[in-house]
Amino acid sequence: MIDSLMVILFPYLDFIPFAIPRYLMFKDKLRIPFRYVMILITAVATLNSLTFYLINTGGYEMAMQWTTTMRYCFMLVNLTLSFVLIRESFPKLMFTYLLLFSWSFFVYGNANYIESKFFWDFSDQHPYLIYNIVRIVVYLVTCPFMFRFFKHTIADAMKIQDDAMWRHLWKIPLFSALFGMLYCFNDDIYAYATWQFIVSRYLMLLGTCYVSYVALKVLEISMKKTQLEESLKYADQSIQTQKKQYDILAKHMDDMRKAKHDLHHHLMLVNSYIEKDDKEGLKNYIDLYRSELPPDVLELYSRNDVVNAIVCYYASRARDYHIRFDANIAYPDDCSISETDITVLLGNMLENAVEACQRSKSNDTFIKLWIKQHGTSELLILTDNTCDAPIPFQDGVPTSSKREGMGIGTASMQDIAKRYHGSVRFETSDGIFYTSVIMCFTSGEQ
Repeated sequence: MIDSLMVILFPYLDFIPFAIPRYLMFKDKLRIPFRYVMILITAVATLNSLTFYLINTGGYEMAMQWTTTMRYCFMLVNLTLSFVLIRESFPKLMFTYLLLFSWSFFVYGNANYIESKFFWDFSDQHPYLIYNIVRIVVYLVTCPFMFRFFKHTIADAMKIQDDAMWRHLWKIPLFSALFGMLYCFNDDIYAYATWQFIVSRYLMLLGTCYVSYVALKVLEISMKKTQLEESLKYADQSIQTQKKQYDILAKHMDDMRKAKHDLHHHLMLVNSYIEKDDKEGLKNYIDLYRSELPPDVLELYSRNDVVNAIVCYYASRARDYHIRFDANIAYPDDCSISETDITVLLGNMLENAVEACQRSKSNDTFIKLWIKQHGTSELLILTDNTCDAPIPFQDGVPTSSKREGMGIGTASMQDIAKRYHGSVRFETSDGIFYTSVIMCFTSGEQ
């Protein structure tokens, strides 16, 4: 009875323990609810178990001949199933699958080694009993470490949108997996009892995880460097705009001082017109004087200098392209959102809006910007703009027209919003593109 139970259990332990972390990692990208995924993979494992049980009823020779073939056939079935059930790119799916594959080889390798080295005679009487028990123990021991690795390092890396890099990264665990498969076609049972075999399994898992960790950290640093360069670009725009505003203000103040200096001369002339009762002459002179007054050219959208500068910059760009620009800004005083973050966020939103209007075929393009406080600790930033070109979306996020996948600017916006416990939402409808950002902040009064 126990031997039959171990035969039935064998295929379940082959796949389900390593499928659970895979589907949990992509839980928000599943095509069907997670509970239905678990039912489906359990059904596949049950079919696998039935097939394996029938193979073993044919005796030891049949089991030796067909077990490896059966395991790899169902491995391909489960791999194909995961590609169908998860909405993600091929490189990312293969990368995670191969990492889990290396983990499974580590668990199987330890089970093979311990069974062959210490329990060969016992396993001859009770096939798969020791093998299954050791697999369960090794899996449970390594599970906390591997789950942490996948939950933090790998899950964070999955958010990085760099398709060119991912096309190469997934091949890192591929070579370790191919190396591990060499022993699977070895008919010499005693080969599993050698120290070379068990060391190869440890090196395979540790090497794969370490190299993957380093590669992903390099990718993360590269992405942060790109985002930093983008931040510097918008910061430079903000500084240049503020400098332009200050130059305009300085000139305006000089003109006002000159006007004040000449005021008493004008008053004397006005008084002479009054004494002569020359109303027509006085009217003409006042009109002439008004036309010579310095214009109020200083734009003020917000009391916050940084916000005002970046909005002024894109308002000026919009005018250059004959785009109607409206802004309603009530930026909170003493807002805890850093100047760098608000500069990058606004810069991306308004730059995307200007570019969309430039590409539009309409003669009446517009950009509308709202910034307001919601409640006591939430900041809302909304932009509506003309956008009559079709925008492809992937998982609710617009893809870049300059590169594959999500644009760097969009990724920066999401990172900033997440940093302040917020979110970014994109929508398009009837030739208008809507972007909305919500973030939490604290003020100096709190």
